[in-house]
Amino acid sequence: MPGTEPQFKEEYHQFIKEYISLGHMRLVEADDENAPAYYLPHHPVIKEASTTTKVRVVFDASANTSTGFSLNEALCVGPVVQDDLLDIILRFRTFVITLVADIAKLYRQILVHPDDTSFQRILWRFSKLSPVQVYELLTVTYGLGPSSYLATRTLQQLAANKGAAYPKGGPALKKNFYVDDFVGDAQSVEEAIRLRTELDELLKKGGFELRKWTSNRLEVLQGLNDEQVHFNPDESIKALEIIWEPEVDLLRFDSQIRISDEPPTKQSILSDTAKLCGYFGSGGTE
Repeated sequence: MPGTEPQFKEEYHQFIKEYISLGHMRLVEADDENAPAYYLPHHPVIKEASTTTKVRVVFDASANTSTGFSLNEALCVGPVVQDDLLDIILRFRTFVITLVADIAKLYRQILVHPDDTSFQRILWRFSKLSPVQVYELLTVTYGLGPSSYLATRTLQQLAANKGAAYPKGGPALKKNFYVDDFVGDAQSVEEAIRLRTELDELLKKGGFELRKWTSNRLEVLQGLNDEQVHFNPDESIKALEIIWEPEVDLLRFDSQIRISDEPPTKQSILSDTAKLCGYFGSGGTE
């Protein structure tokens, strides 16, 4: 995209500055630079459709070291501790009222043990005239094999520790999240508001913030400020990578398949099937 590179550079810098200002990254003192460490390569990913951050910095723990092995090869990934994606989507359509939200910066709200942060180092400078400095990422980092497990396991532990006080929020935290995405439902507006309120309070116990609330009933969003709500009657949103139009309460997906006047063949059917599989396998997080 000619002419836009300076904008992306500035957003990249802002991303790193935010890491520092929020305490998610620290400068490594010279005395500590010789400790056993792993240095994460990093690069930008541009998401033009994002409603929050257009430029996201991705850290690559799959890059090989001088030993021929990467950090990810030395780490255990961990099991899946949340419900299956299909189960969550099917429950999404069980009740009359639906509501959707996500957790802001889920990974970055969870600290890594100080003994392990030296394996999350990066090299950085804000100007080519400045010396390259060593930083350590202090929180769970996207791009490491076990990061998804660490984040979701933390949510499950929060539900176990504090969920009993929230009859609606506790079960929802255990059963209605797919990584950082919440997809829930209720039988009435009153029940939905109670669910939303309890879940918000429960997650705050762990230092997490729910944002981008959406519902097929506007009454459910009463009491939220503009920064907490993601709702536009003319706009569709993604709920677990499936497009949802909350105003008319329809689920759909965009397909690359084009209707042809030619008779279908085995090859064309297999090609269209592959495109559909590619769509449903394109999900991601953070």
